[in-house]
Amino acid sequence: MAKKIAVRVDDRLIHGQVMTQWVKVCKSQKIVVIDDVVAKDKMQKNILKFATPPDMKSSILSVDKAIEIWNKNQFGDKNVFVLFRDVTQIAKLKEKGLSFDEITIGNMSIKDGRKQLYKSTGFTQEEAQVLLDLEKSGIKLYFQTQPTDKKESMEILKKAFPNLS
Repeated sequence: MAKKIAVRVDDRLIHGQVMTQWVKVCKSQKIVVIDDVVAKDKMQKNILKFATPPDMKSSILSVDKAIEIWNKNQFGDKNVFVLFRDVTQIAKLKEKGLSFDEITIGNMSIKDGRKQLYKSTGFTQEEAQVLLDLEKSGIKLYFQTQPTDKKESMEILKKAFPNLS
């Protein structure tokens, strides 16, 4: 079983800020990316593995493979930093029985009809509903771009999308 798990949504996945700040603050020794599309794309997988320092292990998994590995050994015996490109992958994972206690919402590019909610973070109405549903299920969610930023509550989301149920 992993000693400690930190979970973050960041559509850039493994990049400089994750490696120089988040991984260090969380004392992570391993990165697990969970994304069905990226797991099937050999080039994206290679780029992400290349972005990972040589002294750190990284795994790029589909939702189904993540469930399989979780059920086998709960991502191993190290401190693990779990990354998602979007919130739909988290919902799929939860539907299959794997959920996390706390999730940091980071960068979500403001494009494709997304409304800016917090710094460089935007969501569509559908994505916002997924987040609200995850929160209602008991997951602690908050916005935080960098580890030094104050954690912002989901109230930002609720104000931006008042019609969510």
